[in-house]
Formats: sequence, C-alpha cells, structure tokens
Amino acid sequence: MNSILYIFLPCKQIYPVGCTYLAEYVHRRHPEIRQRILDLSQVPPGERARAVRETAEAVRPDLVCFSWRDIQIFSPHEGDASLEQAFTFYYSNNPLKKIAASLSGVKSLYRYYSGIRASLAHAWLIRKTCPDAQIMIGGGAFGAFADQLIEKLPEGTIGILGEGEEAILKIVEGKPLDGERFIARRDGKTIKGLGQSYTDLSTLSVDLPYIASIFPQYQAYAHDCIGVQSKRGCPYDCAFCLYPYLEGKSVRYRPAVLVAQDIAEHYRQWGTRRFWFTDAQFITGKAAYPQCTEIMERIIAGKLEIEWSGYIRTSLITADFARLMVRSGVGDLEVAITSGSQEVLNGLHMGFMLDRLYDGCRYLAEAGFTGKIILNYSLNAPDETEATLRDSIESYKKVAAILGEDRVFPMMFFLGIQPNTDLEHRLLEEGYLTSGYNPLMLTPTSIRKLLYNPAPLNKLIGKACLAAWNRKQGPRTGSRDPRPWSGALAGSSPALDRGGGTYADQNLLRGVELNSGRDVLLTLDEILNSRKSA
Repeated sequence: MNSILYIFLPCKQIYPVGCTYLAEYVHRRHPEIRQRILDLSQVPPGERARAVRETAEAVRPDLVCFSWRDIQIFSPHEGDASLEQAFTFYYSNNPLKKIAASLSGVKSLYRYYSGIRASLAHAWLIRKTCPDAQIMIGGGAFGAFADQLIEKLPEGTIGILGEGEEAILKIVEGKPLDGERFIARRDGKTIKGLGQSYTDLSTLSVDLPYIASIFPQYQAYAHDCIGVQSKRGCPYDCAFCLYPYLEGKSVRYRPAVLVAQDIAEHYRQWGTRRFWFTDAQFITGKAAYPQCTEIMERIIAGKLEIEWSGYIRTSLITADFARLMVRSGVGDLEVAITSGSQEVLNGLHMGFMLDRLYDGCRYLAEAGFTGKIILNYSLNAPDETEATLRDSIESYKKVAAILGEDRVFPMMFFLGIQPNTDLEHRLLEEGYLTSGYNPLMLTPTSIRKLLYNPAPLNKLIGKACLAAWNRKQGPRTGSRDPRPWSGALAGSSPALDRGGGTYADQNLLRGVELNSGRDVLLTLDEILNSRKSA
C-alpha cells in the first residue's frame, strides 16, 4: 500500500483529532506510506465535491478513510433552534406560531436529509474517482447508525465500530479483519465482525510537524480549541450514552507525560491556548486520579498558560484535585447533573451521588474557581414525577448558592434516543418504540418519540420551556456541541464575545447568553407551585 487519504466529513468546526491519531499511528509503523487529511468542514459546501475529487486525483489513495462525526436534527438542548421549533409545533396554543414552526421544521428536515445525502455522495465520488481504492468509514455518527448507513454506501465499504487504529493497520498490511468489530456489504448481504481490538495507548502521541505536513488546513485550528485524548473507555452505564458501546467499558490510559507533551507542542508550535480533553470523562474514577493529577502537574511545571476543559463529574473532585484544576488553568465546566432526583439518576444508571456532586462544587469554590458551570438537565427522563422535577429545581438553587447565581447556567436537554443504548432497549421492551424502527427516518410522529418528553409531564414541561424561551430574545444559534470555554485568557465575557471564539464552536452560546435554562426551571417552579396551591 502506497497512500491513504483521510476525509473528515462536514460538521461544525471542531479539530479532527481522530484523523490525526490514526495518521500518526500508521506513520510510526509504516513511514513509507504517503498520507493526507482533508477536512471538508473547512471547504464551502458548493466546493466540497471538487475538493474531494481533486485531492483524490492528487493523492491517488489505495485506502480512503472517512470520519463521520455528526448526524443529528432537533438536537435535544436549548441551544438548538430546532428544539424550539419542535416544542412550538407540539405544545404551543398559538396556531400561527405552530404554522411558522412547522415551516421552519420542514427546512430543518431538508437540511438534515441533504446533509446525509451529501456525506454519502462523497463516498460514491471516491468509488468513481478511485475505483480500486478500499473505502473505510468510522466515527461517532457512523457507529450510532451503522446498520442504516452501510446499506447506502458503496458495496465493499468497511465500517468500523469504535476505534480504528488496529483495523486500518490490518488493511495496510493485507491482513484479515479477524478480531475487529466491523460491518460491510458484500454480494448484497450485510456481514459483521463481532470482535473488538483495543489500541495500545502507551506510545500514542502526535508528531506535530508531520501532521502539519499532511494536513494543510491545520492553520484554521492553530489558535482555536484543540482536542487531546488522555484515555479511552467509560466504566459507567448511563442509559442514554453511546461511549461504552463505541469505546468499551475498560478504561485505558495514555501516559501522562505524552498527554502533557502533546499539549506543550501545540502550545509552542501552533500557539494553541485552549484544549478540550476528548475523553468520555476526564476523571473516570479513583483509578484515574494519578494520571489526571500528573497531567495537571506537568502543565503547571511547564508554565503552560492554557485553558482546558472536558466532560467532568464534579462528584469525583476532591479538595486537592480542585486546587490543581484551578492552578493548571481549568476553564468553564459542563456538568451532566441530568436530574436533581437521586431516584431518577439511579434509574438512568448514572453512577454518582448528588451530595458528592455538590461537594465537588464546594471544593472548586474554595479553590478559587472563577469560571462558569453549565448544568445539563434532562427533564422528563424515565421515572420523572412532579416531585422529582421539584428536586431538579432545588438542585440548581443549591449549586447556585455554592458558586454564585451569576456563574451557574442550567441548560435544558432532552434525552435523544440513540441505537445501542440501554434507553433504547428499555423503550423497545415497554412498547414506546416499535421493533425495526428506523432512527434516521424523521416524521412529526417519530420526532416526538425520539425527542424524549413523554406524557403525562410533556405538556407541563413544554409549557414551561416555551414560556421561558418566549421571554428571552436573541439569535438562534443552531445545533452546537456542549463544550464551553471561559473568556479568562481573552479578558472578556464569553457571553458577550461572539467573534472571539471563547466558547469552542460558540457552543451553547444562546443558553449562556440568555440564561434561558434558569428561566425554564423557575417558570416550572411557578407552575408547579400554582398547581399545588390550587
């Protein structure tokens, strides 16, 4: 094999860290192979097909690896305009607003289906341009919807479920994919490999000059947020999450020295000052303390004036850990509290105690944490009642009392049902979903089901959300990933900084800018109190 082309399919601007790790992994073992990374997110939509064709003609790849990160519409959080469109259509009493929402929803559906067709078309274009090239595809979106997508891709395409380093290496070396978890279509039939190999992370690192040489578009990210992976795998069983399915439940760690080295090289060579740990959880449990501690200590020792964040459970933060977080440059944090009811959390297998979550917030406050905390609430999760909704309202008030109301931003999420999760299995067993349903086929009925907000609380919650959102004025930012960053380094407020990019991907900017989640909870509180008094 002489050459490999990696194509990062379009999504919001986010550094294609997975492609860089794959390319580096192959390069260290086969430096003779020419490689190239093409990020279609950096190419205007009307020019993407030409960019794929011209790059393929220049590289003449023997292997083309597509990374498909995102497929989602009606994203279940309030930073997404499509959520408000759906709620207005389902729960508003104003017929004119319902009509306007339905028209906007149709436009969103068109963009959704057009985006899927366009991404699939790039694979077919490669088949036409390079008919002898082997096509592989992976990434979170493909992993979630592999059964549906593989049927729409060129026959012979190999889909990888989970990490792909070992699978690519086997293709490069002409070995069979024994022991790999993959899906493919051959002779009109779908075949699956049920194994799962795991990459040895002990030497996984990034040669930044090499990456820059095969990824000309890297300059678009040089001063943006860079993703760094410190571990893979997630030991938790959160009912709605795909991380354990994609990465496995066994946590594997990269040596802290290599993680800190990656950060330092980006810092010095690219001028990067903001980093996001792409791990399922930065602190996966007590076993992760030594590695996480060493990473932060190395950041401090290296005098790296950075801002970092990631998915973090405050329930695992100790007093010493909080002090290290602050000293090493932690930015704004996103915390998936999910619910203020321990009963609901236990039903979702979240694996933490609320009291410990509050303790972690106290430790951060005592350590001098000055950032913001976004609290993600998933209202109307299974087993939700009016009493548990009240618990969620009180939990926000507790965190606000600890850190200050001006620094705590509740964000209303709704559970999106994804294939291969415990939530999907439960809802199939209960008859909420029909066996054989297509999760990519969206209709008014299916959207209402997949955007999980069931009776009897659906109208109550819908009313509170619409009342709060209608009181808030501001731009609808569209679908965003929840990766907040503070404006400490830029010296400005992230809520006011639109152009400076102090929030990675401008994520959840609307919710922080307008603090509409707080209004949803307080409006819900008012409604519940009025019902109680009546």
